[in-house]
Amino acid sequence: MKIIYLFFAVLLLVLQSSLGFMRAPNNAVQCKQAGGTCSTDHCPPPNTRAFGRCKQGIPCCRTVYD
Repeated sequence: MKIIYLFFAVLLLVLQSSLGFMRAPNNAVQCKQAGGTCSTDHCPPPNTRAFGRCKQGIPCCRTVYD
């Protein structure tokens, strides 16, 4: 029975480390890979929102369907 607790502990560690890919992009390459575009000032309305940064002060925008 103790092996089940060990299994869950290892599973938790594996899942915790694999969640790193869900971070917001912080450069232009990561923005493009996540399906976004780099905007010059603000994300154009109505269906785009910022979800990361391309550079300092430049948002990475992606279309959102509510």
